[in-house]
Order: sequence, then C-alpha cells, then structure tokens
Amino acid sequence: MPRALIADDDVAVLGLLQRWVTSAGYETRTYSTFEEARRAVNEWNPDLLVTDVRLGDFNGLQLVLEAKDRNPAVVPVVITGFDDSVLRADSVAAGAKFLVKPLGVDQFLDAIKR
Repeated sequence: MPRALIADDDVAVLGLLQRWVTSAGYETRTYSTFEEARRAVNEWNPDLLVTDVRLGDFNGLQLVLEAKDRNPAVVPVVITGFDDSVLRADSVAAGAKFLVKPLGVDQFLDAIKR
C-alpha cells in the first residue's frame, strides 16, 4: 500500500485531508508540526507528501525539498490559503503541485492521482 504523509497545523484540515487520502488507497500519517513531519519524511519515506506552506514558523516547501532529496519519486502537493505567484512558482520549481484552500475533494483527489 502506498504511503502518504500529511502536514498541516490546522487540525480540522489535517483530519479532512487524512480522510480524502485514505479513501484514495494510501496508508496515512499526519503531523501538525514541521519538526514532526520532517522527522517522518526522513524515517518513513512516503510516496505522497501533502503539506501546508505555513507550518508554524517554518515553510512546508522545505519538507518538499527534503522528501525529493530522499526519494525523487515522491509526489509532493503543497496547499495554502494564499494564492501567491511566488509561492506557486517556488512550489512548481520544487516539483510540487500547488493547491489553494479551500479545497474541493475532486480537485484534491485529481491532484494526488496524477
């Protein structure tokens, strides 16, 4: 079963994303802090990484870079509440799909299946 790591500091969003990712057939682990998610990226080696851009004082794009360095085949998805062109460009440059909250289930599932 493919593995998915989800990182978001909003517990409600984290729970929703976990339900969606699990329904898509992934074993999921969720983290609400950058530090926990970073440790899991390095220890668990997920196939899918879904991360919010803002994780406390840290940037979720750093998780994407670390995950890609460890496993170039990982599928990273970056989510944010701010549709910022610089964040979008940085996400795409890091090889991540960029989604803006609020997310729809179909939009999200389409992004993680590609």
